[in-house]
Amino acid sequence: MNKLRAEDFVINFELMKRFRFYDIFKPNGSKIYRLLLLYYGVFVNCIVVYSSLGFFVKMEDTLSYSDYFTIIFAMISIFLCSWRFYIFLSNVEIIYDLSNVTRFNFLKSKDCCKNINILCGYRDRVIKITNHFSLFSLIVMSQWILFALVRSAFTSPEDENIRQQNILNLRFPISIHTYNQYYFILYLTELVISVFVAYVMILSDILLMSWCWSIIAQQEVLSQAFRKIGLEDNSQKMYYEDFKSILVDQIRLNLKIKLFYSVVRSVILTYAAIMSTCFIILTYVLIVVSFSKESHSILDIIKLGSSTSYTCVHLFLYCYLFDNMNVKLQSVNTRIYSCDWTRMDVKFKKLLLLTMQMNNANNLMIKASPKKIVNLQLFANIVTMSYNIVSVMLKTTG
Repeated sequence: MNKLRAEDFVINFELMKRFRFYDIFKPNGSKIYRLLLLYYGVFVNCIVVYSSLGFFVKMEDTLSYSDYFTIIFAMISIFLCSWRFYIFLSNVEIIYDLSNVTRFNFLKSKDCCKNINILCGYRDRVIKITNHFSLFSLIVMSQWILFALVRSAFTSPEDENIRQQNILNLRFPISIHTYNQYYFILYLTELVISVFVAYVMILSDILLMSWCWSIIAQQEVLSQAFRKIGLEDNSQKMYYEDFKSILVDQIRLNLKIKLFYSVVRSVILTYAAIMSTCFIILTYVLIVVSFSKESHSILDIIKLGSSTSYTCVHLFLYCYLFDNMNVKLQSVNTRIYSCDWTRMDVKFKKLLLLTMQMNNANNLMIKASPKKIVNLQLFANIVTMSYNIVSVMLKTTG
């Protein structure tokens, strides 16, 4: 790994090294780090499952709607992160193979190599976006961790029959007195869970965003290479050979895209469905807490507000990336047709026609249903649906 240079990749390689992603997904590397994370995840999920018993036994205190939905959101996020982590660990060799798409030398044809500056531009964009998004994720998740500690340090429950506020407020099946007495042990327990969720969520996001941006960048390189066929003074044979070499690169890229979708299709569809539900939950809780007549800490409002924004940005970013991938894939055919094919011979025109037919047949998209594609339109539908559901929930419980 020391031989690899950040300049050889479209992705934010330094950030991935900092989080040790390559130690996890390198098949021939040490498996110790991977096993430690696996056992860590199993331990976290065992604690969460145990804490869920508090919903099925009689407890001394009762939960408000906002507290109940916040705990549900936290548990959904934990299980979702664990499931995504399991999917990635069970496809280590495929993920390592997909990392080739992020390399500058993935496309081999000479016409693609002439457009290497496109990859440089995309790399700068990816580094900026992933750095900002990782920082945003850490800030939001740190609020959950630190705000609970601040409230515990500077305030105490007015009633001994009320549990102290924790990071996730998991419903452990123990008495209130025991919970408050051993609060800091339970705080450390939830801290262990929160660190796992934060690490896995950032890991998954960086991987998915890196693949998406890399595929978009490589598609743009292909488009430019196809478009420039015929603009230079060469023989008909040279045009034909150049077109074939670019076509070979496109076939290799399409195979990687299919491999990518085979791993992330279930992850993305489940994520879109669950996170849209979480967005509804967070929006509802934020509105209830903000306009409630009961006194709520400003820290709770900030935490819920930033989490709602984070979930919305999360959904938007994924829908935007897959929409962009779909647009770039369709634009390749347009760029093929934009080359100077009118002065080419019949052999070249036949190859061009077959290539366009092949591209039309390769419907490389992630679909939520036969008619709904993961794109910006889906994000708009989610936001509209969330608004309608939250409005109904507020009128029902108001």
